[in-house]
Amino acid sequence: MEQKTFSVELDASDLGKQAWIEKAMQDRRQEWTEAKDLTVFCGTWNVNGKKPKENISTWLMPADCKGKLPDLYCLGFQEVVDLNAQSLAFDHKMSEEWEAHIENTTIGSKKFGKEYYLVKTVHLVGLLMLVYTRRTLRNEVSSVDAAVTGVGILGVGGNKGAVVVRLNIYDSSLCFVNTHLAAHKNNVEGRNADYFSILKKTRVTSKRQEEMIGAQHYSFWIGDLNYRLTCTDLTEVYRDIEDGNIGRLLRCDQLILEKKNGKAFKGWEEGDITFLPTYKYITGTDRYDNREDKKKRFPAWCDRIQWRWDKKVKGTDIKLAWYRRAEQKQSDHKPVMAWFDVTAQKVVKKSKAKVLQSITRQFDAWENDQIPQVALNRNHVNFHEVVFERPHTEIVVVKNIGKSVAEYYFASGAGNGAREATKNWLSVEPSSGYIPPGRSIHLKITVHVNASTASVLNRQVAGNLQGMLIFRLKCGRKDELGKDYYIEVTGKYLRSCFGCSLEYLVRCPMPVRAIGPGALKVHPESVLTLPKEVWRIADYLFRKGMDEEDLFLTSGDEKQIAAIRECLDTGRGFGDFTVHSMAEAFIQFFDSLAEPVYPLSLIDNHLRSDTHLSDFCKQSLLKLSPIHYNTFVYVLSFLREVLRHSENNKLTVERLIPLFAKCLFHYTPGAAEKMQAMKQRPWMVLKNYLTNKDFVVS
Repeated sequence: MEQKTFSVELDASDLGKQAWIEKAMQDRRQEWTEAKDLTVFCGTWNVNGKKPKENISTWLMPADCKGKLPDLYCLGFQEVVDLNAQSLAFDHKMSEEWEAHIENTTIGSKKFGKEYYLVKTVHLVGLLMLVYTRRTLRNEVSSVDAAVTGVGILGVGGNKGAVVVRLNIYDSSLCFVNTHLAAHKNNVEGRNADYFSILKKTRVTSKRQEEMIGAQHYSFWIGDLNYRLTCTDLTEVYRDIEDGNIGRLLRCDQLILEKKNGKAFKGWEEGDITFLPTYKYITGTDRYDNREDKKKRFPAWCDRIQWRWDKKVKGTDIKLAWYRRAEQKQSDHKPVMAWFDVTAQKVVKKSKAKVLQSITRQFDAWENDQIPQVALNRNHVNFHEVVFERPHTEIVVVKNIGKSVAEYYFASGAGNGAREATKNWLSVEPSSGYIPPGRSIHLKITVHVNASTASVLNRQVAGNLQGMLIFRLKCGRKDELGKDYYIEVTGKYLRSCFGCSLEYLVRCPMPVRAIGPGALKVHPESVLTLPKEVWRIADYLFRKGMDEEDLFLTSGDEKQIAAIRECLDTGRGFGDFTVHSMAEAFIQFFDSLAEPVYPLSLIDNHLRSDTHLSDFCKQSLLKLSPIHYNTFVYVLSFLREVLRHSENNKLTVERLIPLFAKCLFHYTPGAAEKMQAMKQRPWMVLKNYLTNKDFVVS
């Protein structure tokens, strides 16, 4: 039998012996798998809060199917509930109604529910996704998991976001993402930000291992992505639609332009669009909504289906058969669907065991060759000036100059694996792994000061950062200790008002960055009634943002928020910042405080008493320290003023409470609590302070 050569290409992200073996196994994957043909149907529909009533057989089985049924259906819905200020929790009845409507639909000659098995349903406020497979494939489905991700300030908005399902069918992994991104024609950056936020936040689990979206063999991203047309002449748009000239309109499509410029959905593919824009229609008709008494909206391809696949995995393949829209009328959107022919893989267990044994033996022989040796390109990393919430990464190159595999890790006591126990601002990755002979890895050493670590650093007399990482080699097969290499980490932390306590800030008449070495000494008469930073932001919003629609609910620009922090820390005047960036900075400031403005312990006391809520709220204020009292009452006064402008900013108490309960109380409701919505005690307490006419802030 021909001897297989052991050759594995790895980069710095590979960790441990198992990762090496897995990479070698993937290189020889076709030796231990067999191909399985799989058909996948993806459909998306924004139902505009309408209950199911139309016959949807032409959506689930259009003429393009030619009588053939797919192996798997992924159906994504948006706005299954009316997205108004009261919609703080998902209506489970709507989920059940759509499930029943789908499963009672006739496709071919049978009911949908007789042919298909519901693998998973997942929802978030107005988002709903259902994944079905043929009943004959039920035993081939495994490792099913789901996730939900809200987007917006502090991630509690919920009316926009993503629901995700991942699964294995045979032994190939698939991921389905159903999203509703930020609205409005000119809010392209908001949609792009939502896309990246969902990618960053969302994790699904397979065999106890977390995965990101796109880490699977095949990934599908569907939904109301809300990208519009850049066209400015509505009459011309309708003329092009009437003439069937969609090519010109597609040249104005925001999603196509953003992908072309590399600003969003990089690496995701989409079929050729040959159908008319799917939005916005007069409900119950096939007419675009160009009524004179209604807001003028440009038609657009809001509803889209994207996909990607891991081309590096041998034997995988996917082809788009068709990409269409359906002509349902009950919503102001038309549904969209696509059919994919996918090559899945099934593991042949005996063949896999044989290949694994071969690779393991070769690895063991290589591992035992001789003691490893490495060289570091530097042993001191100076980060110079370190700023709050601005991660800074430096690279240390480690080269294996020996003849054997070098296994390493970071020793506890100084590095504590990937993060130093007493230096939570310092991390390194990869924190353990293998380096082949003659190869190098790049260690990413990162300093990141956030709210949890800033409070400690702000109290230090000197703002110096000092840490020591111990890079340790293993020797041989029995975990003998090898040589240690020390990497010193230094830097200077630039103080920030973020992460401080209120007591500290009111004792700082000057900007925190201006405080020199040594303890802070302030005369009693110099103590402020509340932090100047709070007043500066509130004053900016009062002057420029009270009438801004969705104030506090629309995400700000991260770069502007960082610049606002810098102005607060240094005392510089504010530039021309957007009110949304300033509003998010306001919330982040309170969220970062070392202690909440209003302690949750006070609310816990109310749970154990019979005191009426209004009386409790009045009594609790007297238990706050003067500084916390002043700050809390000031914020309440400000929010009441914001609500007086509700006719223009569209804000309600119910829309503000989730955000300010989190930042003022440092309260984050769990998943079960969120289902109870406004019945939660912290939300009730804040609502009482904001709405009770007997409670007068002063």
